[in-house]
Amino acid sequence: MAVLADHAVGAVNSAALIQRWCSAACAALESGKCLEVQYETFTRIVEVHRVGISPRGGHILSGWQIRGPANERCGWKLLNLDDAIGLNLTEIASHAPRPDYRRGAKQFLGIICQL
Repeated sequence: MAVLADHAVGAVNSAALIQRWCSAACAALESGKCLEVQYETFTRIVEVHRVGISPRGGHILSGWQIRGPANERCGWKLLNLDDAIGLNLTEIASHAPRPDYRRGAKQFLGIICQL
């Protein structure tokens, strides 16, 4: 029984963390700053264009990557925030919206914030 209680507390903490990360991503969008998204083995710096919910219920971000792993080019990325281990607002100015940006997207079941 204690294991189930610990698991439930962990799920609540995870939900709170994801909510904070979605808020941080929206703050980056609203402030015109880039967001650093950290994963286990790499980091990306993105200009946030949209944050929302995927059809599978995950939390996702659509952004223009300006920096990432060495073998990747800059450009559009759809990032899974549920897999991130850290988010930081940077002082790097965002150049969003990029010329080919369009509001709404089929990859999003729900939108939390967007340009």
